[in-house]
Amino acid sequence: MLASKAPELRGATVLVDSPRLPRDMHWSQATGRESHRREQVRAVDKTGAPAVKDCPHGREIDAGLRTLVRMVRQQGANATARSLSMFPTPPMSYFDAQLNATNCKPHLRILGQALFGDALIRDSSPASSGGVFTRFMVTGFAAYRALEAIGAEVYESYPDLIFRLWCRSQALCSKKNSRSAALASRISVLASLARRIRVSGVRQIRRLDEADAAVLALTTIAARESGMTLVFEHPGEGRFMVPLDEAEASIFSRTALRTS
Repeated sequence: MLASKAPELRGATVLVDSPRLPRDMHWSQATGRESHRREQVRAVDKTGAPAVKDCPHGREIDAGLRTLVRMVRQQGANATARSLSMFPTPPMSYFDAQLNATNCKPHLRILGQALFGDALIRDSSPASSGGVFTRFMVTGFAAYRALEAIGAEVYESYPDLIFRLWCRSQALCSKKNSRSAALASRISVLASLARRIRVSGVRQIRRLDEADAAVLALTTIAARESGMTLVFEHPGEGRFMVPLDEAEASIFSRTALRTS
């Protein structure tokens, strides 16, 4: 269905504003299809016997991104690259509870069942209050599967980080204070980028999610022309792309921030 509606995605580079999986799941890049509990893949003692490990408290990719932002700030290349704040990716137990909650939207429950199958715990603890925002991460998980199934090269990315790396002296208003002001400030950044790489259509953007999508596309093009594209890669967590402008790119060699 995705290929028929958007055939241009076949073989394209696609940036997704979502993690690939719950933080205690492992992406098996050997098959490109299977997800496993990260404890099952990584928890082995010196003799090769299975060993029990707790769910990781955070992602290695997130730690790498915080290092990137800290280095940019320390070198004085970008004053707008403030300390990185990313919502922590919940573990599978969280999604067990949310997908089994009575108020979970049917399409999210169906996606979760199709993605995780037997990994879901049918008698999981009741979901805590809230969770609507993070429950929609399930659609992000599904997007990776669908895009890779049609041959796209898929990376995670984070629009707020990219905006702050590229806004320069332009003010970037908070979404919490005024959504209209936040949209106007982001369109101003996008307009500058569009002029730089000679594309049009920015003024057609009417929503914040459209602006978020646009900044990922435009900065990736600009970085390929005159900057650098960094990729953080972890065998269990996937790949995260950060397009950098010339000032930030000058700080790093292409192997300076490789994660393992």
